[in-house]
Amino acid sequence: MASATTVAAFFAFFSFVHVALSCQDTFFDTNVTLGGAKDIKTISGCFAPTESLIKVSFIQILDQNVTVLRKGAIYGLPNLVDIIIENSSVTDLDGGCFSNLPKLYLIKLRHNNFSTVREGVFNNLPVTELCLTNNSIESIHPKAFNDIPNLNSLILDQNRIGYWSSEWFQRSPNIAVLNFEYNWITNIPAKALQNVNGLHYNSNVKLNVSTQVYLNNNRIKYLSDGAFNGIEMFGWLFLHKNELEEISEASLGTLKKVDWVRLEHNQLKCIPKRLVDISPKVLWYIGNNPLTDECISWYENIRN
Repeated sequence: MASATTVAAFFAFFSFVHVALSCQDTFFDTNVTLGGAKDIKTISGCFAPTESLIKVSFIQILDQNVTVLRKGAIYGLPNLVDIIIENSSVTDLDGGCFSNLPKLYLIKLRHNNFSTVREGVFNNLPVTELCLTNNSIESIHPKAFNDIPNLNSLILDQNRIGYWSSEWFQRSPNIAVLNFEYNWITNIPAKALQNVNGLHYNSNVKLNVSTQVYLNNNRIKYLSDGAFNGIEMFGWLFLHKNELEEISEASLGTLKKVDWVRLEHNQLKCIPKRLVDISPKVLWYIGNNPLTDECISWYENIRN
């Protein structure tokens, strides 16, 4: 019968082999700032549950040359909460580059240069905040943001995204902030928010919190019929500084209430009365549009 020492040695060896097989070299003498391993200033290879890294809670990499986050780049760290990699020339993220990180709360990959968000990069992570600001993102896999059960805030501003998919966000029920400002989106398709809940209970403040959608500073020309089918209410809908020429009643779909809609700096001649009923504040946020005289008179009467 094997001794306890032999069994422990076997499991230690198995764990080492499993980590090795899951890790592809990503970092090469990369400068890092770590929480939980302050004596480590550089890393080569990957972040794995070795004795020196097992307690790491925070990873920050700034102004380095990382290029590709390969499979297993950051893997198996039981205490890791935050990953921040900024201005480090990341051009691609392999599926599985983040895995087995049970306490992960934040991923911030700002000011890099990757153009694609693949399936398998963020799926099934416990992450709550995901910030991909100011990259070169053009392509997002239809399933890239599915199955992220804790995801609350998704920040994708200042990229090159030219479309919106109604297939995004399946089984990611807690999204409360969608920030797509300063992109190249031209159209909002039918059922655009069908997988998004418009109202969430926030246990921290013990209040219901409405979902906020930022689509300002894009190139949106029209909202498809049924664009808001599948959702009845949410908090903010920012569509200012686009190229909208019309908002039809049909585009509003099943929508019943929005706390705040902004439509300044578009090409609108008028907006439907139903939108005013859904979101009365919109009357104060339609400036810098070529509104008809009839439309202006109607709005002034309603506001007064």
